[in-house]
Amino acid sequence: MRDLINKLNIIFESTGLAGRKTGDVFRNPEGEEIKFVTLKLFPKQGGSYTSEQLNSILNKINKQKDIKWLNLKTAGTGGFGIATFEGPDGEIYYGRYLKNIKPNFTDNSLPNIVGTYKFSGKSAVKAQAGLSPQDLLTKKDNLSSKDIVEQLSQSLGIKNPLYLVAYNIASGESLPIEFPKPEGVSFSAFRDYFCEILQPMALQNGQYTGNAGEAAEIFLDGDFSSTLISFDTAKTAGLSDSIMTTSSGKYVKISTKGGKGAEASSKNLLDSIDELKNAPAGQKLIKKYKKEIDLLNDIKSAGQANAPLLLGEKFGIINSKEADKVRELKSLGPINLKNIGKLKLGENLEKLANNRTTKTPNSVNLYYHLIAAIAHKAAAKVNEETDFSKAASDILNNGALIQVYTKARETSLNWILEGFNTVYPSDNIKGVYLSAQKNYASTGIKGNFTFRIDKGAGVPDETNEPSNITTVEPNIDLAKISKKIIEPKRKVKTKPNVEPNVGREKRKK
Repeated sequence: MRDLINKLNIIFESTGLAGRKTGDVFRNPEGEEIKFVTLKLFPKQGGSYTSEQLNSILNKINKQKDIKWLNLKTAGTGGFGIATFEGPDGEIYYGRYLKNIKPNFTDNSLPNIVGTYKFSGKSAVKAQAGLSPQDLLTKKDNLSSKDIVEQLSQSLGIKNPLYLVAYNIASGESLPIEFPKPEGVSFSAFRDYFCEILQPMALQNGQYTGNAGEAAEIFLDGDFSSTLISFDTAKTAGLSDSIMTTSSGKYVKISTKGGKGAEASSKNLLDSIDELKNAPAGQKLIKKYKKEIDLLNDIKSAGQANAPLLLGEKFGIINSKEADKVRELKSLGPINLKNIGKLKLGENLEKLANNRTTKTPNSVNLYYHLIAAIAHKAAAKVNEETDFSKAASDILNNGALIQVYTKARETSLNWILEGFNTVYPSDNIKGVYLSAQKNYASTGIKGNFTFRIDKGAGVPDETNEPSNITTVEPNIDLAKISKKIIEPKRKVKTKPNVEPNVGREKRKK
């Protein structure tokens, strides 16, 4: 199942090509790279062309650019997308025929594969590296260090330098360990992925620095030596990459950090609350922060689309009627923000919409746009006006999660594994702040609120508000006028507006 998920991540990570940013790298099996520039969809306003319209615009575009078409046009084709890439010899154009074009840009799913090139995002790189526990281990649950090494002898071979490193770690050899650079493996892949396997073995043998022992004493009633290691996603979740469990069912989770850490989710925090129930000190924290924990449960229960509206009402950003109006906008197609007054949403919702910046003000999905505006303001309210940050910090600081950082470097011929530094959060986390930055945007919703971990930088900026505020007329029924805004009357029928320039000068930012 994990292999299947990894493959799907490669193809559709961040909503496919519609989610790519200028400069994103695509790589082929030979290691050659091209960089994403832009994606244009036709018809750009959404919908589909008639057969005659489609053929007309295709004839014009094919004369102007050498398009490499990735699929065949059929009788059901009503639109298409053209992706521009920057290659070593200039711009390259890939086209894909589609049945129709969805009005919201990121709702259009075009695979992250063009020819032999695949997107090299984080999930894609990890899957292609072939060095994760899921790649190298057949059995992933309840493993001893010996079990792991035996499997690596089969998947890597006993002469592979990576196998020898794992064998030395399992044998308790002291660090640092210097070894020949493995052929065909990048240093970052070793550090970020293969070391997921090495780290829990190092903990078992005491080959680490830092304060992981504090967590072992609290949650394992001892040390790591008698634990079994699991990498199965059924057991590891959220911020953890592996889990170390005793025969009595006690556990500590390991978060592998080759570089920068991830944000936390509401599930991560709720899991930490469950972990605290097993320790007397943790039970006191649960009682102390009942109000904040209830808020966290509300965010999770409401779901990613309703959580911003729930918080918006709770903190006086919107009222219940305005929340319902936002929900009604879900079926509304993109509009020009200049026309928002025609919707009669009321002064407050229009103010929220106009106060949020967007790169495409002439074609805005107002539902996502307002959800994002409310989500960002709600996050700021929670961070500035409640004790949620301190509560969440204390919860994570006392949860059964250890961060492990790999310390390694490379020379011209060899790599040197210097050690593993562990951080049991303790007082390390200065604050945990509710954040809408990752998952709430004017173009779509990617998930629920996340939580930024502060180690000294302070409260994150959750605002996005230029001063272009206007007012509107009293509220009226959305349903009666939405169609007029999406499909304004035209006196004369016109042919589709062909955008012949699909190159550098017309890049979508």
